[in-house]
Amino acid sequence: MKYWLLTTEYPPFFGGGIGTYCAITARMMAEKGHEISVFVNDSTVKDHVIEQDQAGVRLIRFNPSRTQSSDFLGHVTNISYEFAAIIKLFIEKEGKPDIIEAQEYLGIAYYLLQFKYLLYDWCADIPIVITMHSPSFLYMEYNHVPEFKYPNYWICEMERFCLQAADLLISPSNFMLAELKKRFELHHDRIAIIPNPFSAKTLNIQSTGSTSHQGEIVFYGKLTVQKGAFLLLEYFQKMWDAGFSRPLYLLGGQDIVYHPEGRTMGEIIRKKYRQFIEKGLLKLEGKIKPSEIANRLSMAEVVIIPSANDNLPYTVFEMMSLGKILLVSKQGGQSEVVENDVDGFVFDHKQQGEFSRQLERVLKLDQEERIRISSNAITKLESRYHPEIIYERKFAEISKLISTPERPRDFPFIRAKAGKSEASIGKSGLISIIVPYYNMGRYIEETIQSISGTSYPSKEIIIVNDGSNDPISIIKLDQFRKQPDITVIDIQNSGVAIARNIGAEKAKGEYLAFLDADDKFNSSYYSKAVKVLEAYNNLSFAGCWTKYFDKSVKTWPGFSPEVPMLLFHNTVNSSSLVYKRVDFLKYGKNDSQMAFQGLEDYESVISLLESNHQGVILPEALFHYRVRNDSMIRGISKIKKFLLYQYIIDKHKEFYATFAAEVFYLLNANGPGQQIDNPSLDYHLSEKIPFTGSMSRKLVSLVKRNEFTRRIAYKLYRILNR
Repeated sequence: MKYWLLTTEYPPFFGGGIGTYCAITARMMAEKGHEISVFVNDSTVKDHVIEQDQAGVRLIRFNPSRTQSSDFLGHVTNISYEFAAIIKLFIEKEGKPDIIEAQEYLGIAYYLLQFKYLLYDWCADIPIVITMHSPSFLYMEYNHVPEFKYPNYWICEMERFCLQAADLLISPSNFMLAELKKRFELHHDRIAIIPNPFSAKTLNIQSTGSTSHQGEIVFYGKLTVQKGAFLLLEYFQKMWDAGFSRPLYLLGGQDIVYHPEGRTMGEIIRKKYRQFIEKGLLKLEGKIKPSEIANRLSMAEVVIIPSANDNLPYTVFEMMSLGKILLVSKQGGQSEVVENDVDGFVFDHKQQGEFSRQLERVLKLDQEERIRISSNAITKLESRYHPEIIYERKFAEISKLISTPERPRDFPFIRAKAGKSEASIGKSGLISIIVPYYNMGRYIEETIQSISGTSYPSKEIIIVNDGSNDPISIIKLDQFRKQPDITVIDIQNSGVAIARNIGAEKAKGEYLAFLDADDKFNSSYYSKAVKVLEAYNNLSFAGCWTKYFDKSVKTWPGFSPEVPMLLFHNTVNSSSLVYKRVDFLKYGKNDSQMAFQGLEDYESVISLLESNHQGVILPEALFHYRVRNDSMIRGISKIKKFLLYQYIIDKHKEFYATFAAEVFYLLNANGPGQQIDNPSLDYHLSEKIPFTGSMSRKLVSLVKRNEFTRRIAYKLYRILNR
């Protein structure tokens, strides 16, 4: 079996849980004779490099700016797009894998899954497994990170889509799946609970045995709120104040920023608990290299895992393999591994005083009890979590997935349950292309040539002349009246909304597209859009990314038109969409009563979604938008735009009310929605840099790639925010 594994973390770069999981899983698959390839982003390589380790694992490191998508996508979103690009490259060179597995964290499989469900030939039928590790939208909640601040919210949306679109969703713990379901409704039951595999041999961990009394009391892990750092220190402060004299050792990364304070966890703890540090009761140490874990923890009498919320931290397995006595919280998958008073100890944050009682119990263990618990822990690892055991469970699920491929009839949306288009009208397969026309004689020939060059075979062109009075434009129009494949409809000047609606009503096609008389599109656009609309019952329209031309050469990427984001600001180029005509006529006609022109197409998309008629965005720049100084959209002042937004909200008041809290959160976190056009960008950093534009975004991207520059940047960021 050809098995591809996608990850943002892989040794030797990371010693964290995702990197550990991928190292063990890759070795596990290779030892079973599978052709395993691991793809990991690495900004230090020029394009991509291929390595092979002694276990037979092929490692592909690729630069996350290979395709230059970082010019218009934010740092994390760009990484997701580049994962799809490198997978496409290797499929074209080597053929398709049997299966692809990816983490849900940071949504790295988002664009790969988008391409798959949008039926791109290179990946349309590849089963994709998503393994849950640490959903940002859950951990941001516990770490008090502003989830609704862009780009955080969009990254969380990418993760949610990955969970919804997975052919198989694997959760290492029941706890994490239950936490997920409290906050997010999965629309499928393609779920398996399979713990992470663990191999001390793969990680070169050698047991040093347990210790006797009066060893160290250790917290080992990242200092974060979610990992329980603050809760643990509160417990110990009460104990120290009551006369407890044993020190606590905090081992692990301290440079995680606690956003409400704008400082690292290490800085906060050193300041708040200075008196205990000075008394020698609190000792902080930094990260430990994997090769040094066993030696550094050899004196640990107890290792505490006090997570406020966790999936299945590898620290638990590592400590059990070393024979350490564990005291773990109930709030995480670790409590599904450790059985209280058998192979470790468990406490519940919700039970007042239970931590101190359990710690006291651990510290009173005699040597015989410690040996018993240590031995039970090592035995459990071998009997339940060894790669041989986990492989059998995982391979059984994957085999079922491969042997019974099934193409879904509904596109997987994050929130909306499957709607259904109306029964089609018009000539089957015909696309009617409506061109609203008002004094566009300088550009219309280029636009018509674009339509003539489309690869989609069945089309009709309808030009709706909205009362043009420019002599050159009238002459150009008369030339098109003579062409048999073009219909010209003349109306009094009434605005683009009425022109579009009349064209849609007069059209004969099953499908419908609007094209302004100065724009163009890629020859493959309509073919790709109609292919998707034909395939899914719950799709009513399709769009794509936009490439500007004339006065600009930028790319504007559209984003999935889902609520609540679409209610906050327009995430699609709504003038470039391809529709099922029946759905547009019934639910999406342009509103001609708006006081000013310019947002009719945006309101149309909101109307469609309100009636549960969804759309998708092809992640390619297939539409070409002419940027002109005298264009209508440039004539909309801020006041006009504000009034149009107010009109739209009033018209769809009930729809907005359904998502009022989320829209309000987005508004508070990001400011007015009409000033935002790209939720993937790192506005919260780039807006503080004393120069603007693409250079500020590139600097942000550079900072995020490097741990050293990231530490410096956070210090600078605090200064700029004073």
